[in-house]
Amino acid sequence: MKNKILAILGGTIALFGLGYLIYVVLGFVAHQGQTAEATFTKIDLPTIILMEVLYATLVTIIFSKWAQIKTFATGAQAGLIIGAFIGGCSTLELFATSELVELSGVISAVVTFGIRFAVAGGVIGWFLGRE
Repeated sequence: MKNKILAILGGTIALFGLGYLIYVVLGFVAHQGQTAEATFTKIDLPTIILMEVLYATLVTIIFSKWAQIKTFATGAQAGLIIGAFIGGCSTLELFATSELVELSGVISAVVTFGIRFAVAGGVIGWFLGRE
């Protein structure tokens, strides 16, 4: 149980830290255009942190219950796949139903989510493998 809590905390920190670095410091965004500028006007940090906790919890449950992932390398590989799918699916929905995202934004989301989840998955796998 202790390893799972540490895995969730480590995954949350990795997801939030890399998200801040990628989206705020480096300025990567999937949402482009005048409509997006008018729509995305606030950052609600408590909600973002809750989202990262939920993502880390989801990955921890998958790794510990069904995949038995207990190393950084296998966690990073599985995290990359999970993150790319989450980023791609959520952004493709916006691309298909709104003017907020262009195709380059979908690709950007797949790459950035993949990177974030690969690192977080590695951290989660490492914590789950600790005795």
